[in-house]
Amino acid sequence: MKRKNSRNRPDGLRLFQVFRHDDGTHTTILEAAPISVEGFEFVGQVRAKNFLEAHVAVVGELPQLDEPIKPLVLLLNSLGFWTLYCCSGHQTEHDDGGHGYIFLHIEQVESLRRLKQLMADILDDDEDGPCDCEGPCEYGHEPLRFLRQRTAPLPAPNMVVTLALELAATNRHGEWGLSMRFSGINRPLSALDYAWLVEQIELRTGRAKPLPPSAPSAPRKSPLTLSRL
Repeated sequence: MKRKNSRNRPDGLRLFQVFRHDDGTHTTILEAAPISVEGFEFVGQVRAKNFLEAHVAVVGELPQLDEPIKPLVLLLNSLGFWTLYCCSGHQTEHDDGGHGYIFLHIEQVESLRRLKQLMADILDDDEDGPCDCEGPCEYGHEPLRFLRQRTAPLPAPNMVVTLALELAATNRHGEWGLSMRFSGINRPLSALDYAWLVEQIELRTGRAKPLPPSAPSAPRKSPLTLSRL
């Protein structure tokens, strides 16, 4: 049987089943069997482009997302990459907080290739990490834009991004899971690290907003001189 994909759906929408937990929270599952079990009640279904839009359609608002990683999650979904779960990295007694992740649902192999190429363009394997150049860079990196405005210190170039297929998450449609993991080197990740990655993705996908024009500098006043009468 030929596997269904988004090309067979002119509106680009998929069918999600909605289940309610005993605590009142809801879960959306892609084209699952509409069967209730103890503590997990089937309450309806919704058609949406991805998991994020399905959640908003059911609950009426975005799910709780860690603020540092939230812009990246929203950007990936807007580019057609479906996100499922995420964490920006929280410090615990067993972890220095230097690791974050986004778990994605890959519908088509083209999506995987596109994401891998995008990350390869941003993270040069021959370099030590992201470039924090403010002006022209000898390696040809795109300059930081809003971070250049000096609203906060520039991050050190120590962010690592890895992609790994999660074959155990393969569903009956032949679609699979992908983990996108973020690590800091010698220090925990910060919101600026995620902001840097968002900025670089926007620059390479035509999503970057132009910088506001620089305010014209005020004419320099001549120094006052005193003349003897």
